[in-house]
This record gives sequence, C-alpha cells and structure tokens, in this order.
Amino acid sequence: MYKRLVTKLWQGKYVSIRDYERDKAIKMGGIIITHNNEKMQLNVEELKELKPSSSVVQSKYKGTYKLINIPFKPLTHDPMQGDLYE
Repeated sequence: MYKRLVTKLWQGKYVSIRDYERDKAIKMGGIIITHNNEKMQLNVEELKELKPSSSVVQSKYKGTYKLINIPFKPLTHDPMQGDLYE
C-alpha cells in the first residue's frame, strides 16, 4: 500500500496526487491518503479509473507530470481494524 500525506485540499474538497504516484500505488496494491489525521483508501480498481488532468506541469527539478484530483472522502471505519460481534 502506498502512503501519501496531503497538507491541504484543493477547493476545500479535493486531494491532488501526481500521475506517477497513481502508477506507483497501482503496483503497490492501492493508496492511503492522509489529511488532518483522516484517512482515505483507494484500491487498484479505483485507481485505474482515475484520469489525470489535461495540463502538464513542469517539475521543479526534472521531468513533467499531470495532476489527478480526487474528492476527499475520509474513512468512517478503519479496514485494518477488525469488527467485534457479540
């Protein structure tokens, strides 16, 4: 699972990841995005459906990338935590 910390939301509701981060997350089996101690998890199938924006951004150091904006929907239940049943 690829882990990504996001410090701010775009337009107050979207997290932005780069296209190469999505590709890396697909290879690693999914992504966990953290913002203000809230987590959002996407599996490989959900990641494959995400399409990057059409504009290309020049990297500060080398190369280029495209941004992918995802509506931030924090988990209400941690999938790694088991359920207790009576």
